[in-house]
Order: sequence, then C-alpha cells, then structure tokens
Amino acid sequence: MKVLIVIPTYNEAENVKKLVPLISEHIKGVEHDVMALFVDDSSPDGTADILDGLKREYPFIDVLVRKEKDGLGAAYIAGFNKAMNDLNADIIMEMDADLQHDPKEIPNFIKAVEEGADYVIGSRYVKGGSIPEEWAFYRKVLSWGGSLFARITLGALDVKDFTTGYRASRVKGGLDQIDLGDIMSAGFAYKIDLLYRFIKIGAKIKEIPIQFALRDGGKSKMEQNNMLESLRVVILLKLRDSINFIKFGIVGFAGFVTDTALFNFLRISLLSSEYASAFSGFLAMILTFLLNNAWSFSERKIETPGARLKVFVPYAISSYIPIIFRSWLVAYSLERFGDTTLIANAAFFVGMLIGLVWNFTVYSKIIWRKKVI
Repeated sequence: MKVLIVIPTYNEAENVKKLVPLISEHIKGVEHDVMALFVDDSSPDGTADILDGLKREYPFIDVLVRKEKDGLGAAYIAGFNKAMNDLNADIIMEMDADLQHDPKEIPNFIKAVEEGADYVIGSRYVKGGSIPEEWAFYRKVLSWGGSLFARITLGALDVKDFTTGYRASRVKGGLDQIDLGDIMSAGFAYKIDLLYRFIKIGAKIKEIPIQFALRDGGKSKMEQNNMLESLRVVILLKLRDSINFIKFGIVGFAGFVTDTALFNFLRISLLSSEYASAFSGFLAMILTFLLNNAWSFSERKIETPGARLKVFVPYAISSYIPIIFRSWLVAYSLERFGDTTLIANAAFFVGMLIGLVWNFTVYSKIIWRKKVI
C-alpha cells in the first residue's frame, strides 16, 4: 500500500527541519511505501525552499506550493486531491507541522487501517491520550467542551475527540466516497465536517490514544474565530440533516396519500383489506423510491437506470418488511376488533408510522449509504 502523510505548512521553516528527520526515523520499520506531502501556502519564511533542499537527503518528501493562504482545511483538501488523483495513495494521513503530533504514532495509524478501520482518529480523550498540562484552563475547557458539543449535537457520542487533527483515512471505500468540494469550512472546522461525513457513510472509525504536545517553535496558527467557525459548522450540519428528514417526511406524506387512497379504493371495489394493503404499499413504494432518489437523498442520487434497478431490489425487500407487518396488523386488528373502516384505517396508520421509522433508518444507513455526501 502507498501511504501519503499530508502536512500543511505556513511559516514553519524551523519546525520542518526537525520534523522531516523524525518522520524518516519512524517510517523505517513500515513495510509500505510512505511519502510526506507538504502543502505550503507560499510561506514568506521560505518553508518550501527548505523542504526542496531536504528532498535531496529525504526523497520520501514532496512539496505542493499553493499561491494563497486560504485556510487549514483548504490546504488539507488540496493535499487529499493530489494524494488521490496524482499519487495513487491507499492511505492518507493528516498531520500538523508544528510537532504537536508525534511522528512515532505513524505506524500505529497505518496498522489500524490495515486491521480494518476506514478512518483512524488520534484521540486526546481516550485512555492513554492526553493534552498538555501547560495549557491554560480556558483552552482545556474550550477543547474538551467544543468536542463534546459536536458529539452531542451531531449524535456521535461514540467518538470521544471530534476536533483532533491527527488522523488517517482509507482511500478506497472511505475518503473517495466523500465530496471534498462540499466541505463547509476551509479553516479549522473542516475536520468536524469531514469526520461527520465519514460517520454518515457508515465508515468504521477507530480512535487510538495520542499525547498532544505543545508547539515546538514558530507562531501558532490558531485563530480567535476557530470556536465560532466550529459552532457554525456543527449547527449547519445538524440543520442539513433536519432538512433531509423534512424532505423525507414530505415524500413520506405523498406516499401516505397515494397509499391510503389506493388502499381504500381497492378495499372497497376489488380486493380484501389484506391484499389491498399489500398492493397499495407496493405502488407507493415505487413512487417514494423515485422521489427519495431525486430529492430527499439528492446529494447521494443514484444516477443511471441500471444502478437504480440494482439498488431497487434491496430497497424493495427492506421496504416490504414494514408493508408485510402492516398487512398482518390490519388483518389481526380486523379479526380481533371487527371489520370496520375505523379499525382498518387505525391499524393501517399505526403500521405506517412504524414503517416510516424503519424505512428512514434503512434508507439513510444502507440503501444510499455508499453515495457521496
């Protein structure tokens, strides 16, 4: 496998002189082809020139120079794109250049991906992880509290460190499933959005402990608006999910109207209640599949007819589970409480509500899970 370590730099001339030899030392025992891709935003202190000079002694490094400094996230995404599109990386790591991320952990990240993880997080808040004791109290609170806010708001309590920047991702089936051009933040908060997208595609996420160190030298790039930017991204991610659910609810209502009208028409004129429920549910299922694909899950839209037909089979199977349950519930209720329109529609409605919860869970987690979000 080919491993690319993406390392953004801006005025890190002194730090890269120390960092490159450390990376070289800790990748010696790694069996894979490991490269370090430095993404420099035209540093005035000549960081890129120093890196070019180091390439003669350390040929595993490469340098991508960008014309402008437009954010940490933008630099990482530029590195991701080069690593995937030009350098054919199988694993991409995220690492800062200020020596706060210890290069000795590189083999542990690679090993975690080898063992099946799609996204590996170097966590400060799991057993064995730590933050600097020298940090001021307010910074400790902001770091831990910001991560906790993201975890609670986005419903991802299993992930203990949402804002760590030391990470590794599997490319195939992982990072290549993410629309990097749609990341909300070009700055610090990109890492919140990116992690959440991995969670949304059902990626296997593993946290490994890291000891987060103090900056070794140079000026910190932490900005005062990082907290506000992170807050904005978390809220927008939550709202986007809510909008998707609202769309799903509207489509569900259209399916409900279609289903109910057909159910009662068929029940009165042609079929028994059990068969009417099954047939109306099938037609409503086709309608909702087309609407969900085109609108509710438009960011994960299945484009080609062949792909839609292939996905429709598991969609139909999963959708028919609540339909069968609903048909049974209608039949049982009519037998138990009497064959009346009120009983039939009450049982039908209860079965439909249970099916709504089932369907949204299956559709969002499985049917459209692997599409770009």
